[in-house]
Amino acid sequence: MVYGLIEDLESAIARSSQSRRTDHLRRVTDLFLRDAPALSEEQVDLFDVVIARLANAIEARARMDLSERLAEVPNAPRGVVRSLAHDEIGIARPVLTRSERLSDDDLVAVALAKGREHMLAISERRALTEPVTDVLVKRGDRIVVHAVAGNPGARFSDDGMATLAERARADEALRNVLTERDDVDPERLRQLMAIAKETVRNRLQDETPEGALDHALEIGTLGLEAEIVPGARDYRPAIEIVDALEAERPLIEQDLMDFAAAQKFEECVCTVARMADLSIQAAERLFDEGDAELLLVVARAQDWSWPTLRVMLKLRGDEAAAPHLMRKAKETFEKLKPKTAERVLHFLKAREASQQRASRKAAARQGGNIKPLQM
Repeated sequence: MVYGLIEDLESAIARSSQSRRTDHLRRVTDLFLRDAPALSEEQVDLFDVVIARLANAIEARARMDLSERLAEVPNAPRGVVRSLAHDEIGIARPVLTRSERLSDDDLVAVALAKGREHMLAISERRALTEPVTDVLVKRGDRIVVHAVAGNPGARFSDDGMATLAERARADEALRNVLTERDDVDPERLRQLMAIAKETVRNRLQDETPEGALDHALEIGTLGLEAEIVPGARDYRPAIEIVDALEAERPLIEQDLMDFAAAQKFEECVCTVARMADLSIQAAERLFDEGDAELLLVVARAQDWSWPTLRVMLKLRGDEAAAPHLMRKAKETFEKLKPKTAERVLHFLKAREASQQRASRKAAARQGGNIKPLQM
């Protein structure tokens, strides 16, 4: 029965009117939907050929109805669904948002070939894999990017998340969306900030003096971290204070003592970073990590005195300032050889340099060949 009806319809397609073709399409679709659960892939392929031929010769309203009817059918004809996905958005939307017959490659092809509305429809899918979101966040405009970032079923590669982080630099609303995602922990966000920083560096390095570029990127990245990384501190005011102080004279140990004694954590961290030639993130970890040993190492390598270190250790919290821990820290500090401390500090700097190289490689990969959509 199935094959006989299909053969009859095939022979009638060429001489049928528009209304007759629409009626034929409805009948064939009804037949397919009725028997779909029991059909083999070979039988589905037969329906694919006939439905595709009929769909190509009917008006948009009928194709829209076809898209709606096939959108949630688990074994819908693949060729028909792909064709509908590339049609005008009113026709494509049902299958783009709901059809499981569209593979990642199919979705990527639509995202690369079509415009904002098609990408927005894709962004509404219950689940989005990394290859698809990579294209959407690189090629999509602001509206598309917000939609993808706000989809809890979307998964992002490191490159894709780095693209989001870069775009979030100038987009407060996107920063707010990212902070609501369960899959973006603070450490990953910091890594992504580093990649975004190197992406901007690659773009501006030929136009801006290196020293000025480094300083501007550091301030920009720290500001972005403060806004989107849960619990991150805003170091920008402290940087301004330390910059002004350093413009007058070189920083000295007494500056550290003064900032620490006044409980000015951010200023103290910035001063440690400048004097020890570490990033602010690395200097902050000296105070935040569970073990104070690295802070002792840096202090010994910089030839800071125990009274200065003692006041700095108190910034690690009341528990860290307990008398027995202070006595232990002093003993460790006094036994620590300067040469050993210098070697450890050199290792810390080398690790930072390695992380920066990794961020630059990730930024270079992120550059890619996918062009943003011009609206």
